Amino acid sequence: MGMLMWGLTQRHGWGCAPSESKGFKWLRRAAEMAVGDLEAARAGMDRSAIKSELVLAIYEVGQSFFRGWGVEKDKKMAISYYKLASELGDPDAQQELAFCYANGKGCKKDRKEAAKWYRAAVKQGVSDIGLAWIYKEKYQ
Repeated sequence: MGMLMWGLTQRHGWGCAPSESKGFKWLRRAAEMAVGDLEAARAGMDRSAIKSELVLAIYEVGQSFFRGWGVEKDKKMAISYYKLASELGDPDAQQELAFCYANGKGCKKDRKEAAKWYRAAVKQGVSDIGLAWIYKEKYQ
């Protein structure tokens, strides 16, 4: 969690000189630790801490790749991080992944897949204003 917070602090310059590249380095390390912890979870480790705290690091690395914050833009790589965080239940990642599928950003446009992830985010309290289309039968 410390690596995650330090990475965000450096990326945004909260109380220090901003450095997107240094921020990305720490965010990626935090995400790698989270992935390592997920591997350990398969062997019986408590998974709740990973899902509630460290999944944010995975999402933030995806954001860095998508927006080019501290790293060269790579929307396909962003998709892979968004997808992992989405599968772990992060509503922000689900919303970003849905946006990518709906608009063909880093992946082939797939409105059915987009609707699936938007619905997952809405179930967790994300607003569905402007998303009435995700409930149409053809997107189920």
